[in-house]
Amino acid sequence: MESTGEAYGYAKAYVEQQIEYAKLDVAERISTAISSAITTIVVLQLVFFFCGFLSIALGIYVGQRMDSYVKGFLLVGGIYALFTIVLIIFRRPLVTNPVVSRIIKIFFEVK
Repeated sequence: MESTGEAYGYAKAYVEQQIEYAKLDVAERISTAISSAITTIVVLQLVFFFCGFLSIALGIYVGQRMDSYVKGFLLVGGIYALFTIVLIIFRRPLVTNPVVSRIIKIFFEVK
């Protein structure tokens, strides 16, 4: 009878350890996902600032060359409109699939 109680104690300790391991694993995966998202947001903000200043400089430069700042900025805006249309058309392979793949990799990576 003692061995049965002992086996139950071991089984209970094993289950508790597995639950604790699962909690730690989930916490690690969530923190990795959040940290990856924050890093991506910060990098994207820096890229937006860079593109913004570059766009202003390009608009001024093209405007000087065309003797019309309005035409220069319209040309730069047209380029962005073209990029937007291409991104909308190809959003699944360019944006959706890589994001989904990254999230799946973070949450279902086998260690």
